[in-house]
Amino acid sequence: MKRFFLLIAFIALLAGSVARAQVPQQINYQAAARNAAGAPLTNKTIRLRLSIRQDAPDGTTHYSETRTVTTNALGMFSLAIGSGGASDVTGSMAAIPWHTGTKYLKTELDPDGGTTFTDLGSTQLVSVPYALSSADNQWQVNGLDISNKNAGNVGIGTVNPDPSALLDLKSDSRGLLLPRMSAGQRTALSQPATGLLVYQTEAPEGFYYNKGTPAAPEWLLLGGTSPQGPSGSIQSYYHAGTLPYPSSTLSFITKSQEITIQEGQTVFVTASRALGGYAAANELGIYPACQHVSGGGAIQPLGLGMFGLQVPANTRSTFSVNGVFKNLPAGTYHFGMAGVTTSPNWTNSEWGYTSVLVY
Repeated sequence: MKRFFLLIAFIALLAGSVARAQVPQQINYQAAARNAAGAPLTNKTIRLRLSIRQDAPDGTTHYSETRTVTTNALGMFSLAIGSGGASDVTGSMAAIPWHTGTKYLKTELDPDGGTTFTDLGSTQLVSVPYALSSADNQWQVNGLDISNKNAGNVGIGTVNPDPSALLDLKSDSRGLLLPRMSAGQRTALSQPATGLLVYQTEAPEGFYYNKGTPAAPEWLLLGGTSPQGPSGSIQSYYHAGTLPYPSSTLSFITKSQEITIQEGQTVFVTASRALGGYAAANELGIYPACQHVSGGGAIQPLGLGMFGLQVPANTRSTFSVNGVFKNLPAGTYHFGMAGVTTSPNWTNSEWGYTSVLVY
């Protein structure tokens, strides 16, 4: 049986893995078919099987196709791997991971246009000059992340980015839109980086950045000139119905209010609640208190309050506390009235009321 071989030349039309959607998913392939004596196979219909393999000539096949072509008077033919007209296609050119390892093109030929293929060998695919140039700014993939190797400045809307800016955006008709989320979504961010910036879409609405660490976030509202709370400077809430009864563990016994404060701000808290018992109740202590939201910190009562409170059986009395919190670290806190007692009889309670002023 005669042996046939190909003299091969390539022109690659593939770009980097990230930019593939913007370029043809094809490789130009041109060769001359000759027999073992070196004579060209002229004006002959031949059949080729071409496959792109990973890391070695016999490596994993990412893509394979079969094509029928006709040589010219010199035995030459041209085709585009990945273009229409192929048969027995397996894999996808768009799915080839060009950014990992090396790639080899294996060529097989049946000179009679059938399916009895002869292996003509494999050739490693290498970059053409423009692809080498584009690699200077190549995007690289790492799992679900992408990054750019460019060590210079990036300009969008300008060909001359400011040398002091890693990213320089210029436009007189559009702006920059950062991630937007609710307060709950912001505080639920896992390990937020120091300096992370987001926009909160609910009151107090605005840009927040993490002044703390990933392990202990301290979210601050940028540009806040007035006291910050859930919807304004002074927050007043009324809650009627069942609230936690005082117990032997210090806990909030009015509905606590979540407030975000900035460094240097002062917080005034006043809280009231009707408390009593169906049996005589005594030994109740109540305090203005706060609790840092991050990390589930302990309730911190002010060193003032009311102690040794008592009521006769079947009686409720309204008790109130107020206090000023100064020099708290910036962050988000719960404020309210906390209580603790050794008596189990404080079970006749109604409403609670908490007001917070931040200044």
